[in-house]
Amino acid sequence: MSRAVCPLHAAAMRDPDAPVVIAASGERTTFAECDANASAVAAAFRSAGLEAGNRLALLGPFDVWSVPVLFGAFRAGDAVYLPNARLPRPALLENLARASCRCVVGPASAGDLPHWLSPGDLLAHPHRLAAAEVEPDAPAILIATSGSTGEPKLAVLSLDNHLANAAASNRNIELLPGDRWLFSLPLYHVSGLGTLFRCMLAGAAMAAPAPGETLEDAITRLNVTHLSVVATQLQRLLNAPAGRRALRQLKAVLGGGGAIPADLIERAADCNVALYTTYGLTETASQVTTTPPGATLDTLNTSGAPLSPGTVRVASDGEIQVRGRTLFLGYLQADGPLRRPVTADGWFPTNDLGRFDAAGNLVVTGRKDAMFVSGGENIHPEEIEAALCALEDVERALVAPVPDADYGFRPLAFIEPAPGFAVDPASLRERLAHTLPRYKLPVRFLPWPEDLAQTGIKPDRAFLRDLAAGFGDDQNARPDSG
Repeated sequence: MSRAVCPLHAAAMRDPDAPVVIAASGERTTFAECDANASAVAAAFRSAGLEAGNRLALLGPFDVWSVPVLFGAFRAGDAVYLPNARLPRPALLENLARASCRCVVGPASAGDLPHWLSPGDLLAHPHRLAAAEVEPDAPAILIATSGSTGEPKLAVLSLDNHLANAAASNRNIELLPGDRWLFSLPLYHVSGLGTLFRCMLAGAAMAAPAPGETLEDAITRLNVTHLSVVATQLQRLLNAPAGRRALRQLKAVLGGGGAIPADLIERAADCNVALYTTYGLTETASQVTTTPPGATLDTLNTSGAPLSPGTVRVASDGEIQVRGRTLFLGYLQADGPLRRPVTADGWFPTNDLGRFDAAGNLVVTGRKDAMFVSGGENIHPEEIEAALCALEDVERALVAPVPDADYGFRPLAFIEPAPGFAVDPASLRERLAHTLPRYKLPVRFLPWPEDLAQTGIKPDRAFLRDLAAGFGDDQNARPDSG
């Protein structure tokens, strides 16, 4: 494979004294320091017998050591698995075995994990400063997909996948040296990982909030300029006066992790928030389409145009398909080889449904695998969820199919009420009936499940379907079927 200059080393050559990481404690690490530390980590991995092509896991919250460990592994020719640190220990161990990780790097040791390495020991390893190279097309990062329909798959991406995505993003959203992007999403989610590569190419800094710190406090304390959020985070910021003030000081707010409800977009626009809506997926290293700067309200209610022309199409059945430099290397299989499922002409089917509007912006309408049929009618849970979230008394909503003897399935909604409100099923149905046909009205409203697993920033829909199955054929809960 071809070799290229490590992007961290290139950034250190451009502006060695610029900060690349601003930790929650306020500690700053410059590009030059990170570059030297990455060389030490690469030397430590080689001394530990990790030959090129091995895999290791990086476990723990984002901190000053995360960047040099990540890029040190790339320089040593190793691939890094980024597991969800909040997984239960048995599931974590199972995933580490699936990824065939030789060792785990993290801030605290645990006896039941594979060979554990301390970040501090790695950074202190003797090394020789030299121009660093990487293999941009080799497997570099393993990251779990959202797992919305069952067991998450391990997607394998190259450095070139991430760098191509970051470059396309930076052409659309201005990110300059001296800017600070808040690390508000976890490193084990592709949106958090995208922040790292965008800042690396632009010479900007990643700022980490303190544990438990609100986003509005972190934005103000750390002088943040850019922010990535999911809908729930945006809603909470807009609900608080301090949150609205914090949002207004930002140069860019990138909203992803699923569709942003129309009412939130309108509220953000009324608050003069520099909002960008987007569509992306793990298999493309984050963004695929994004709205442009200063987009109109109508445009913000789409996912924007492709960041790279010719990389998105909608098939005859409405499925969104993608291709291009950002497309991953494939899924890791149990027997080792990668599998990249593409069509005969090279397009990756996303399982998402959508269409292009007259202006060429992508409108995402739902998931093929989330859809269910009720009495012969196709129901997309996302449509009902969006209608529920548009109501002032609903903070979050997820819809799952519940078995029904007459209709096959009916929609059931899990609701988290907004602060100060309680769930009123009759009122919810009455108001939903103004925007949804009767067959799409949920037959029952249940409390938000406290043990709902989150893989990345998306809910586990398979868990919801299993949970909803226990409430099938509840005749007393059914609305009229008209």
